[in-house]
Order: sequence, then structure tokens, then C-alpha cells
Amino acid sequence: LKQHSSTITITRMLFPQLITLSLLPATVCSWASFTALSHSKRTSFSSSLIALSKSSELWNVEKVDHISEWTTAALTKTYPNPLSLKDNVPSSWFVGLNDAVAMNVKIDALETIDETCVLSDDDDDDSEEECTSRRGGINAEAFILAGPRAKISFDPSTSKAAIVTCGGLCPGLNSVVREVVMCLSRQYGVQDIVGIPKGYRGFLYPEEWKSLDEDVVQNLHNQGGSMLGSSRGGHDTGAIVDSLVKEGINLLFISGGDGTVRGAAKIAEEVKRRGLAISVACIPKTIDNDIPLIDRTFGFETACEAACEAINVANTEAEGFPFGLGVVKVMGRNSGFIAMHSSLASCVADLCLVPEVDFYLDGKGGIVDHLYERLLMHDKAVVVVAEGAGQKLMAEMGAAGEEVKDASGNVLLDDIGPWLCKQLKQRLDEKLEETSIHGDKLTLKYVDPSYMVRGIPPNTADNLYCLQLAHNAVHGAMAGLTNFIVGSVNTKECYVPTNMVANKRNVIDTSHQSLWEMVVFSTGQPSFQTNDDKDDKDAVTTASGGTTI
Repeated sequence: LKQHSSTITITRMLFPQLITLSLLPATVCSWASFTALSHSKRTSFSSSLIALSKSSELWNVEKVDHISEWTTAALTKTYPNPLSLKDNVPSSWFVGLNDAVAMNVKIDALETIDETCVLSDDDDDDSEEECTSRRGGINAEAFILAGPRAKISFDPSTSKAAIVTCGGLCPGLNSVVREVVMCLSRQYGVQDIVGIPKGYRGFLYPEEWKSLDEDVVQNLHNQGGSMLGSSRGGHDTGAIVDSLVKEGINLLFISGGDGTVRGAAKIAEEVKRRGLAISVACIPKTIDNDIPLIDRTFGFETACEAACEAINVANTEAEGFPFGLGVVKVMGRNSGFIAMHSSLASCVADLCLVPEVDFYLDGKGGIVDHLYERLLMHDKAVVVVAEGAGQKLMAEMGAAGEEVKDASGNVLLDDIGPWLCKQLKQRLDEKLEETSIHGDKLTLKYVDPSYMVRGIPPNTADNLYCLQLAHNAVHGAMAGLTNFIVGSVNTKECYVPTNMVANKRNVIDTSHQSLWEMVVFSTGQPSFQTNDDKDDKDAVTTASGGTTI
């Protein structure tokens, strides 16, 4: 609100939809100025906003499939949620039909409602305010809010649930298994729950399935790995759905990374094609944090914490010798979130190299000169490099091997760690030997924590996050929703259609204000950015500093 003498001019503003959705907590305006208006002017102004919200849909809420869309009426009976029958449980604890979460909370206030409205605060002026409005840039995407519904689509007494973990190990997998079982059993009364061993291939061997109950999973959250085991590949959509039908499974919970999510989407589509009343819920897992749109994946914070310990060890080693250089390689095939977050959190990194940013060794603005300056200034330096960084540079310098893929279709990377150490050692030795009065060369210590960040139990933050994700996956599946992943968007748990994340990736956003800019500024390293770098104003940056490709 801009006040000019006796006239208040409302130029632009963003506000929540006032009828069906409650998404954003506040409007971009001065509340003090608004309350300074007379009661009649405030009432008129509010009425104009309500009328506008009625006349145009402000939010594009992404639809999630529901089994009732393709099953017969006999299979779409609803049941009261057992949680709603508990004494003293307020109805406000259950998610309403229109509750949703905005995908992007960062907005350009001039691209919301194109509104020219002049209100007079002169009480003696009884003339009606003339206000013309038209819809501006609002058609913002939103996702269905996660949580328990007052009505559910499955009878808990006759339901049978299955849980499977796929892909690489990750801190929190056992916690997810535990919490799915605990929520199904303790909150809904579902007693027939099985675990599918060894990933997708386990569906073909129902005689090996494991019966799960509260006693079996009681202490799983204190253990790393997956009690069900895992594997890559082995996905046969038709055979998996055949197995679900034969064994009477109507609730399927899948936890895995990007390849697993693609497999889950295929299963859900086949279920839909056959007209089956089976809910498929996906709880995304990857320490690389490369699932798009959501704030983070479970296990990521634990991995960063473990990486920080390795970085601190490398820093201690570097401090112990003249011209000490610690190099730490962390996981991050295509997305460098572990490297970025642990570099910032450790507070000792002088250089962070990630797959999203190409770098070069020599010349002005190269990493060799940067590290040379740090070594002269502090007598030590620390480098954090993601496993997927520098692949292009290695290929250009003839160090790349033949392309080989694993069972999930991922290209096996050339080992950046030892190669980078060799290049830095060779170049910095020459520079430092000329400078040192003692003829000291570079003392390089290489630390590769690798799988030590994957097979450990989750920390407190990840354990809590696993609980939230697992419980909300159960709530969504019991309500009949299917073909969705559950995740945090702008700190709120919600359901994202699987097809919005399948075949996409979350990578560090280097083109907008995000955590990467903090890395460059705090380490003082070269930015390697150019004016030609993509700057998509509509890109969605997640809380962890990522964007979707």
C-alpha cells in the first residue's frame, strides 16, 4: 500500500485465495496501512478481493489419481478413519478436500494481480470506489496437502499392505519400513503387512516375503541399511502387478531413488489400466537429494553430517603439515548437494566442486591459482569434490574410460578423486617449491568416506523426517490416493504426482540466488559462471538450493 496524502493507491499485491485454498500466510502489503483505512473502506476492499477470488481460479493444484476413478462402485465404498473415532480428536486435524501447498513461495509481486484501485480514506467522501481488476500472472502450481482424511477408501480389517526398498542403501530406510508398519498397525488397525525382500525382483518370489508387525520392526530405526535388502533393476511391471493381485495386496509402499520412482509410476499405471483397487505410494530415497520439487529426501542430512566429519578430518591433516592440502570426495553422481551443504556446514572448505559447474585447472580463474593463494595465506587448504564433478574435463584431457552402466542404467563415473589429486600435486609442487625457503612441496591427504555415509543409521532430523513421510504415505494410500510421492514442499508435507518427478532430476540451482552463491562467496573460489548461463525466471528453487531439469 502506498499512501499519497489523502489517497491510498493499491498498485500490486499477492494474496491467498479466500474461498477454497489457504496456502500463503500473508499478503505482500502493509497491514498497518490497511487497518488504518476506515471500516467501510476495508470492507469494500475485502469484498473486491473475495469477488476476484470467486471469478478466477488462482491456483493450479496438481491432481493425484484416486482409485475411485477407475474402480466399480462396489469397490469405492468409504469408511470412517479410525483416527476420527478417537475421543477428543478435533476435526481440524484432518485434511480438507481443498487444502493444498504452494509450490513456489518466492514470487515477483509485480506479476500477481494487475490491479489499479484507488481508495479514498476520506470518511466524508461517500462515493463508491472505482476499482478495475484483471487476472495477472497467477496460475501458480500447488500440491495436495498430505495428512489423514476423515474418510478412507479401504477397510483396515481386510486390507493387506506390502513394503519394498530398492536401489542403493540410504540412512533411514529401516526407519521408513518401521514407520509404515507402525502407522498401518497402530493408527489404522491393518494387521496383514509383508516386506518384499531384495527390491523389485522380490515380487516374483512371494514365498520369501517377510511378515511384519510392531514387534519385528520395533528397533529398526537404530539400524543402518535395509532389513528387507535391496537391488537394482529386476523390474517387470506385468509380473509385479500379477503378484499383487494373486497375493491380495491393495496397499503398496515403495521406497527408492529416481529409477525406483520410474518403476513405481509404471506399476501404478498398470494398476489403473486393469481397473484395480490398489494404491501405490512412493517414499523417495536418495542421499544425493536429486528428486525434484521436494525440499529434500530422507538420509540427505545424515549423509551431509557424515561428510562434514570427513572434511574436518581432512582439515586437521592439512593443518598438521606445511602446505597441507586435504581433498575429500563425497557422493553426488549428477547433483552436488552433499558437497555443497557439507562445504558450507564444515566452515573450512576452500573449494567446492560439483557436477553442475564445469571448472578448469590452469590460468586466471582456475582452481590451481586459487588453491595456491590459499596455501600461501593459510599454509593449508581443503577441497570438497562430488564424485560426478569434472567428468567433462577428464574426458577433454584424455582420462575418461569407456562408458559402462550399472543395472539401474546409471553411467559409471570416472574416478575424479585420485585424478584430481594427481593434477593438483603436480602443478602445486612446482609453484610452492619456488616459494618455500625450505623447499617444501605440497603435502596432500586424500579422504574418501564413500559408502560410510550410506550404511549408517539416520540422525535425529532424518529419523523424524522418515516418520513424517511414512505416516503421510500411509494416510494418502488409505484415503485411496495413488501414483504419488510424498515429500516436503516449502516445509509442508504434500502429495506430488509421480509423473511430475519421474525422468526428471533435482540439481543445484547455479543461476539464481540459492546456496551455490553462498558457496562461491564464502569460499572465495572462482564462480566459473558466464553471462550465457541459463537464467529462467520461472525456475522453481527448492529449500535445499535445487532446481528441476
